[in-house]
Amino acid sequence: MPLYEFQCEQCGEIFEALLGLNEAYPPCPSCKSSEILKLPSLFAFQDRASFRKERERAILKRASEYLKDGKIGEAKKFLEKAQKFNPSDKVKRLAETLEKRKSPKGGFLIKPEVTILKRKG
Repeated sequence: MPLYEFQCEQCGEIFEALLGLNEAYPPCPSCKSSEILKLPSLFAFQDRASFRKERERAILKRASEYLKDGKIGEAKKFLEKAQKFNPSDKVKRLAETLEKRKSPKGGFLIKPEVTILKRKG
C-alpha cells in the first residue's frame, strides 16, 4: 500500500496515511474533519533540467576516469556514444578536444617521478 500525504482544509494539519487503491481519504487526526486534500508527492514530479544535469555529470565523470587511467581511445568512443544520448555543450567540447589528441602507442604512458640510485662503496 502506498503512503500518501494529506492536508486538512479546516485546521491545515499535514499528515501521512497508508491507503489502498479504492479506499476513502482518512479523517484529520487532530480535528477529525473529513474535508481533506491529497497533496502531490515530490516523487511524482521530475525536473527535466536536473535530470539532464545529473546525466551530464555522470558522463563527464566516467570520461574523466578513462582519462585518468590513460585510456584516451576508450574515452573518445564513450563520448561519441554519449553525445547521442546527451548532446550538451560540455560533452561536445570534451569530445572535440579529445579528437585532437592522440592516444599513446602501447597503452599507458607511465613516467617515474624520482629514480634513486644506490652507490656501492
